[in-house]
Amino acid sequence: MGGGLAGLLAAIELAQAGARVTVLEAAGEFGGRARTREVDGFLFNRGPHALYRDGALKRALDSLDIRYSGGRSLSGARKAIAGGTLHPLPASFGAILGTSLFGLRDKAGYVRVFKAVMDGATGTASFARWLDDQQLTPMVRATVEAMARLASYANAAADISARAMLDQMRLATGGTLYVDGGWGTLVHGLAETARGLGVDLAGNTVVRGVRRVDGALALTLANGDTRHADAAILALGPREAAALAPQAASLADEAELARAVRANTLDLALRRLPPGAHDFALGIDAPVYFSVHSGSARLAPDGGALVHIARYLAPGDTSAADSVTELEAVADLVMPGWRTEVVSRQALRGMVVSNALPRWDRPRAAVRVAEEPGLFVAGDWVGEHGMLGDAAAASASEAAQAALHWLEGAQ
Repeated sequence: MGGGLAGLLAAIELAQAGARVTVLEAAGEFGGRARTREVDGFLFNRGPHALYRDGALKRALDSLDIRYSGGRSLSGARKAIAGGTLHPLPASFGAILGTSLFGLRDKAGYVRVFKAVMDGATGTASFARWLDDQQLTPMVRATVEAMARLASYANAAADISARAMLDQMRLATGGTLYVDGGWGTLVHGLAETARGLGVDLAGNTVVRGVRRVDGALALTLANGDTRHADAAILALGPREAAALAPQAASLADEAELARAVRANTLDLALRRLPPGAHDFALGIDAPVYFSVHSGSARLAPDGGALVHIARYLAPGDTSAADSVTELEAVADLVMPGWRTEVVSRQALRGMVVSNALPRWDRPRAAVRVAEEPGLFVAGDWVGEHGMLGDAAAASASEAAQAALHWLEGAQ
């Protein structure tokens, strides 16, 4: 149940092992948050998306020979935003030496902390606690936190696991890929692979509940029909999964305790990039992000530009009425003159980037639903491996293998 990345990947792995698989998706198209829509020749993802080159999702796609292409780097100098001014972002040794963010002592401190990260630093408490132990000046700490937000999309240093965040920062140093044609190309490749293996992809199929009846799982559909399965994977968010299996107290706990990663995003389709515009900027004293993804991937018509701007929301933050105005102000600073070039725009307030933070004080959900034999979960909130799409891919494989063991009787 659920036809996003986790659902499609789990279905493919099960089908490869010889299981008969159906994917039930409530929407009319598959992909979930990985969908892409075309407007006037521009390809809009749901906010900024990047594929980590060393991550579990890319490994899964490559192992299935899913075809995609894209670019890994931006051409211009990256900028940092602090005090309403642009500075060189200290993303390389040369940029560290040249940045106006730091004095000489702060530059040495910044190099020291990033060397610790790259040397395998970890922690058992929160990322904020790990930063406390580094004894950093306020500007260096704010910059390290900004780089961590960039790697993880998460603005929650006090809640997120230091181990998970530090691992994610190291993963990000391997680079990211902006995908030609948007992430919808990945969804299309996965769906075609699934169909080729005999998977039944059933869109516009809403499930209302799942419960074990007479040795099988009974799935109640919104149209009143009932389907039966020997095993089922809920490739949904924690609240959606808990609603379908209210008898599972463990899912109810996840639904209550999961802290979603959210962002406000503004995506701008421009006839052209204004002269003097920068192609990347990261907020230091405010949790904002700016990037011209069409500078690396085919997302816009010839001469056009597709720009992503976002604010990483802290847990509990709400989307204020002026949230889009704030993102427009970022564009004014980094890309003056953009307003006369707009072809189309997409604003997403409070968008869910990931269904749950990897918290320092409790593990993420296990793939097996303890109260319901034969029922499993997968998604970016499940398992202990990776974050974002990489967590979805890793948990999809783990859930598929657990379901196969169940089907084989090796419980």
